[in-house]
Amino acid sequence: MILHRAATWAYPLTARQLNSIQRKFLLNITGAYSTTPSATQQVIEGIIPLHIKEEQEAANVRTARLCKKSNYNNINFNANIYEDGTTSTIFHPAIFQ
Repeated sequence: MILHRAATWAYPLTARQLNSIQRKFLLNITGAYSTTPSATQQVIEGIIPLHIKEEQEAANVRTARLCKKSNYNNINFNANIYEDGTTSTIFHPAIFQ
């Protein structure tokens, strides 16, 4: 939930700021001591660091929704090679006979 609309606002934030947000939740989830490093808690729980997840989300939004080229981890994504989303039905399901 914290990454809602991340493609728009998350670029100014640094990895350190995002990790400090995630750290509070990791401490509650793992029940670890406050001296336990965040990276260790992320590995134990299998949770992707927020700065990496934000970069993935931003690349996904730029490619899928904005139909623009994007680059993530030296991989180029071109919107032209992906299919368009499905269209909605032209009739209401309650009217179907």
